[in-house]
Amino acid sequence: MKRTILICLMVGTLLLAFTQTPHLRAQEATPYGQADQETYIHLVVKGDTLWDICEDLYANPWVWPKVWQMNPHITNPHWIYPGTELRVYYEVARFFEEGTAVEETAVVEATAVVEEAPVGEEVTPPPPPPPPPTKVPAITFSEIDQVGFITPFQPQGKGFILGGKRQRTLIGAADKIYVQFLEGAQPEVGDRFFVFRTSLLITHPITTKDVGYLNTILGILEVVLVAPDHAKAVVISSFEEMTANDKLMPYKKRSEEITLQPGAEPIEGNIILAEWGTFLIAQRQIVFIDLGANDEIKAGHRFEVFKIPKALTSRDQEVVLSIQPIGELLVLAVEEETAAALVTEALGEFTPGERVRLKTGE
Repeated sequence: MKRTILICLMVGTLLLAFTQTPHLRAQEATPYGQADQETYIHLVVKGDTLWDICEDLYANPWVWPKVWQMNPHITNPHWIYPGTELRVYYEVARFFEEGTAVEETAVVEATAVVEEAPVGEEVTPPPPPPPPPTKVPAITFSEIDQVGFITPFQPQGKGFILGGKRQRTLIGAADKIYVQFLEGAQPEVGDRFFVFRTSLLITHPITTKDVGYLNTILGILEVVLVAPDHAKAVVISSFEEMTANDKLMPYKKRSEEITLQPGAEPIEGNIILAEWGTFLIAQRQIVFIDLGANDEIKAGHRFEVFKIPKALTSRDQEVVLSIQPIGELLVLAVEEETAAALVTEALGEFTPGERVRLKTGE
């Protein structure tokens, strides 16, 4: 009888061993990347994070360190890239797809993660990417090199034109000319210079005070040969005809892109004069105003041109009319006390002396 019982116990033990061994061997021998009953491969797509993947598969994003632990090829858990292969638990995912409750499994996994996670490891998902930069409105003014400027003195310049190679009175584009530089201002081949001409003293149209001298840009030349007492140059740009004795100053390229920006306070001033000395001012013309860098005026500021109407008196009542906008200006370049501006809108012709007010809105 004892022998029969001993034989039955041995047979039961062998049967139990055979039923457990295949499962254990399957887990131990399963190489990474090969699907089996326990795991499968999840292919990362754009926008995936370990947090989101665990939320979708297990309804518990806090188990993401366990998934990271199963995938040692992931060096930074906060940055996974499209096309990366992740090994994940297949059985839990299958239960989730079939609608079986996974709360118990998730709790077990979360408990294991708390015990196995590295001390101090962050469990928050990576921050969202920064928003794209806001595009600042701007306009392009390709004729920016032609814009003149007002100075309180007559600039001496670095040199002057001696004359044209062909002894012509008027000089234009592509002409080869002779120039002379002041002592200590000797150029090098390839240097470029503005050619400019200075006006007589300008007075303010309203206050009659002296404003300064208008310097008109006539063109741009480039030095091609340097001799001890003179140099040769070629005119590469001509805005107006040049003559002997027109002065030179170093060329510095101005930005053609003018960024629009509102002013801080609605300060007021006047138009001093218009380009070419014209009395009537129209759209697309350059004008000069009596406000500048000392008044915190910048390129890109906009001004409203307006008239102040006279008050109307009717018997014992005086009626004050609102101001009448007649145009708009865009500041292109700024000096200390003056600024050059483009007439971007004209509701009619206006003249030097008109009032202008800095616009503070967008």
